[in-house]
Amino acid sequence: MTYDDAGWHSDTIAELGLPEEAAATHIGMFYAWARARGLASGTHLEHGVDGEVPDESLPLLDERTLTPGAYLDEYLDGQLDPSFFTAEGCAFVEAEYDAYLEAYERIPAVTSGENMYAAPDTWLLYNAVEPVLDELYAAWRDRR
Repeated sequence: MTYDDAGWHSDTIAELGLPEEAAATHIGMFYAWARARGLASGTHLEHGVDGEVPDESLPLLDERTLTPGAYLDEYLDGQLDPSFFTAEGCAFVEAEYDAYLEAYERIPAVTSGENMYAAPDTWLLYNAVEPVLDELYAAWRDRR
């Protein structure tokens, strides 16, 4: 089960006249945050290889060489998939991803644009998203 996929948003992106990459921004922000909080697995499955393989592209995200949306598009096929997360990460995504999407649309850096998809794929946006996700995560952990 894929949690979110930039392809699922392509019709909306086209209707809004935005570039295709805009569909990955909100998803990439979530993944970058999960990675920074130790909720991403840091590995992937590779055809013909037994077990998981360390993801050598992660320094591009960790060192902020690529923006979150660009990283998601280029290295994660535009998707959030359970295999990208730790067990706790999966539990958090399953419980709170919808709440994240609702909160994302209320972030001033997002609402300043015409719509949520027009938010720029930048580390400045990530800096605005990060405390929102931290708050959701803390509340989720308190309820567990």
